[in-house]
Amino acid sequence: MKPVFYNNVEYQQILKKVKELMQKAEDSESEEFKELSTELIQYFEIMHREPLSRLIKMVERSHPELIDTFQQDFTIKTLLDLYDFNNSEIQRDEA
Repeated sequence: MKPVFYNNVEYQQILKKVKELMQKAEDSESEEFKELSTELIQYFEIMHREPLSRLIKMVERSHPELIDTFQQDFTIKTLLDLYDFNNSEIQRDEA
């Protein structure tokens, strides 16, 4: 499968930059900034987790074989892992 926008190496660089930015926010001396950045990240995560969960459940019902394909794509697997939707979690959720 061809990458849509970024290849795996570029995507890994993006992940590295996100980690650096998160660390910078955590290391900030401003408590207000730390709280704001933490809250922003939490809401960003919620905003993505819910629709991702719904998409996965739809795929599981309609085309369960695609979950294995998802796990073979680095960027998709990274996203699923980031939101704790690895293959065993998905199957356990349906049980």
